Amino acid sequence: MNEETDDFLAIDFETANRSRASACAIGFARFTGGSLVATGSTLIDPGLSPEEWDGFNISIHGINPSDVVGAPSFVDVWAELQGHFSGVPLVAHSASFDVSVIRAELARAKVAPAEPFRYSCSAKLSRLAWPAMLSVSLDVMAERLGFDLDHHDAKSDAVGSGTVTVRAIEALGCSTLDQALSTAKRNWGQVNPDLTWNSGHVALNAADFTPDEDGDFDPDHPLFGRTVVFTGTLQSMERREAFRALSEVGGIPGNGVTKKTNLLVVGDQDISRFAAGASMSSKMQKAASLRAAGQDLELIGETEFLRLL
Repeated sequence: MNEETDDFLAIDFETANRSRASACAIGFARFTGGSLVATGSTLIDPGLSPEEWDGFNISIHGINPSDVVGAPSFVDVWAELQGHFSGVPLVAHSASFDVSVIRAELARAKVAPAEPFRYSCSAKLSRLAWPAMLSVSLDVMAERLGFDLDHHDAKSDAVGSGTVTVRAIEALGCSTLDQALSTAKRNWGQVNPDLTWNSGHVALNAADFTPDEDGDFDPDHPLFGRTVVFTGTLQSMERREAFRALSEVGGIPGNGVTKKTNLLVVGDQDISRFAAGASMSSKMQKAASLRAAGQDLELIGETEFLRLL
């Protein structure tokens, strides 16, 4: 199904333990033309003994083993959903989790989807629509956008994910999710009948963010004219936003560490790996080698990079 659509199904799963193949509840919310048109939820019996349930998961969603006695299996729930919403793309907040639940449960049951299905992530879309936000967790988005949320209730979370998606589409100046993904340079993710999948992630090329030669930059800015490479996970922004922010001050984003690199920015949670004896990323290793050879190359953390911006 490749034609543009303004119709999607937001979903949310809760699980009995840390395994993705332990779905114990699903909520769904159908959106058409930006409006919520249907909702539903059901408990799911994951087929686990009470001892296999994780107390931490129970503390999060409040579902106990006794609650799912007599509930349908995942396969039965999935078959019913497919009957009602065949061909409609899925949306979830942190979709990598919910889609992995689908794949794990179908694999456990040795059931293949009848056809490929597409999906997108409302959390990732939120980062693109509101790049200044430090967190796009669903409860934070509910507070920012002003809608009610009973967090970790599957139906409420599904409605919340769909609501965030609709508002993000509007914030990006679009009228459909297809248009929003195109504007944000994102692709649909897809799960295939053999349960292989792709996330829809489009590889970034730093060269696409080279600053404009005629840009009005401050030559005294600490990042002006400096080639900057990133490694590790940034907490404050996605790599795309970091490239864009750097280019807006006349800095030059780089894909990999080379003899032209001036700064290597390391995500704050990863910078400890630069310590002696720690396991360093390949970019860190290259930077250390070039610096030891006399190159003017500095390693800084994400917090320092934000201060320089």
